[in-house]
Amino acid sequence: MWSALTLAGLVGGFLLLEYGQYRGGFNKASASREQDKLNNHIASINAENDRLRERIALLETSLQVDHEAYNQVEGTLADLQREIQEQREELAFYRGIVSPPDGAAGLHIREFELSSGPRNSLYRLRLVLVRGSRHDRRVSGVVSLTVDGAKNGMPVSYALADLAADSAKPLDFSFRYFQDIERDLVLPADFVPDRVNVEISPRGRGAKVIRQSYDWAVQQS
Repeated sequence: MWSALTLAGLVGGFLLLEYGQYRGGFNKASASREQDKLNNHIASINAENDRLRERIALLETSLQVDHEAYNQVEGTLADLQREIQEQREELAFYRGIVSPPDGAAGLHIREFELSSGPRNSLYRLRLVLVRGSRHDRRVSGVVSLTVDGAKNGMPVSYALADLAADSAKPLDFSFRYFQDIERDLVLPADFVPDRVNVEISPRGRGAKVIRQSYDWAVQQS
């Protein structure tokens, strides 16, 4: 009897629960279908997310490759621009030899340059001698120079033989069109240079000596 009452109570409670859910608009079968639909939608969203993540990774890789390619192209372009600039400067140099901008004919100094060496007090002197008119014969001679400055507060002047780092030989030249002359100089201790006096002495009867002074201005190498 108690068992029957307990069973009846359980059945009645279940029926009351089902009736209450039905009255509240809840349908188990419908809820199950809705849950399946939501699960399928979630799975679709997860699949779409995976696809988008793969797409993002591909785009990032492509962007990195494009960036590296752009850097390579940019570097190549910079090299080409430097090469073009060097060719322009070289062309201007040769044009200056054939037709000097100042109209100067004969032998003259086209370029004078001082640059710093690998250690203190060591410098590289560079001279470019040219002839500013048409010529069939070679011109030869010697270049001499002195460096004026101060040492311990007193004015002093040094000749090339006193400053030459590798050789005390004079700077000879012999050319038809132009010649690039270089020589390493070592300055004495406590010497402060101020000016460089260059003297060009061509060989030959009636040759004119050329003298030119330049400020001691060093370019960083």
